[in-house]
Amino acid sequence: MKMPTKKTKKKLLYIFVGFVLFLIIIDYIALPLYVSGREMKVPNVIGKQKDEAIKILDDAGFNPIVATSRYDQKYKKDYVVFQKPVPNTVVKEHRRIYLTISGGESLIKMPQLIGKTLRDAQVTLERSGFILGKIDSVESEFQPNTIVEQQYLEGRELASGTNVNIKVSIGPQVGMIRVPNILGKSLTDAMNILRANSLRVGAKTYIHSPSLLPNTVVDQQPGENALLKLGDSVNVVLTQSKISDIK
Repeated sequence: MKMPTKKTKKKLLYIFVGFVLFLIIIDYIALPLYVSGREMKVPNVIGKQKDEAIKILDDAGFNPIVATSRYDQKYKKDYVVFQKPVPNTVVKEHRRIYLTISGGESLIKMPQLIGKTLRDAQVTLERSGFILGKIDSVESEFQPNTIVEQQYLEGRELASGTNVNIKVSIGPQVGMIRVPNILGKSLTDAMNILRANSLRVGAKTYIHSPSLLPNTVVDQQPGENALLKLGDSVNVVLTQSKISDIK
């Protein structure tokens, strides 16, 4: 058998080294260039509607991903408020572009205003992010300068900066009087208290009570702070010590 000559061995070595260099070039240079693709600028889709932004990025050869959502007063709901990478960044083709979508304006629960003074109501609204709107004055059984009605019920969710109209009491109408508390008073004392407020005792009902003195007021109708016209009557429930004394 003929042994390979020194010249042949040298040629084979050159072929082997050339093949190794070819593989290195393919693996480390040509293949990465082929896989990475061309470089492109990222389009600006901030302020675009979500579906429109996704189509723009798709058509440009990128991979749009809706990553997060957040409340934003500047942009309407479902509009892009942020993107990463940012616009005009040069990246490889098919790069993922992460989008942050607006969830609209942050909603705030309406606080309770009824029963508060006008000043307290205004402070409460401002702290909650609302604006005091129109103020109407109305006659009511509430004390003057007290909120008796609010435009939106407590707990309703509204956008920050919403105007809230209210109605403020100027007190009861002329000729009306608040009923005083006469519970626990004797009938005589109750009559004197009512008389001092231009009211009178109306119907009297009796119940048996072994623990209370006779003619003690244990109930009244209307109750304390109800509004009556001057001269109206308040019905009372009185005690008697013996059942046989009940009339």
